[in-house]
Amino acid sequence: MRSSQGIVSAALGCCLNCLLSAIDFVNKFTINVTAMTGENYCSSARLAYELLKRNLLSVVVVETISTRLLFGIFLVVSLAYAIMVWGVLKAATSLGRDAYLVTGFAWLLLFMVLGYFVHVLDNVIDAVYICYTADKDRGRVSKPDVHSVYVLLPVSRNDTSSLAVQEISC
Repeated sequence: MRSSQGIVSAALGCCLNCLLSAIDFVNKFTINVTAMTGENYCSSARLAYELLKRNLLSVVVVETISTRLLFGIFLVVSLAYAIMVWGVLKAATSLGRDAYLVTGFAWLLLFMVLGYFVHVLDNVIDAVYICYTADKDRGRVSKPDVHSVYVLLPVSRNDTSSLAVQEISC
């Protein structure tokens, strides 16, 4: 009896996590559409969903690539900085064990600062993706260099013709 409860609990937890992830993706792009159009949140949620659905673009790919790649770079840079601080402290001072404390504090400070910049850059990437999607929906290219990057991302399905519900200007 206990193993069946564990399986049901795990299945429900998995479904809940999937639902929360889907809501998070919609919310992430909805906020960008709200900022661009000035529409209320519900209208922006519908517009973002329809815009992405009509163009059959994979928001998961953009989310995965941008967020994970930025976080990986940010983590490597902050760890390299901490190692460099530790090396300089060991070579130039006689702090002993306090060098680890100073190194940890330096890493934490850089981690917080870089985390802020990565978060802002991730939001910019999402906003540019919405603009790319709006351009694709209208069948035009307003920024060729942006299109040359986003066109390389895999899409979920083949492109289809689209009907514009509302225009987003970028």
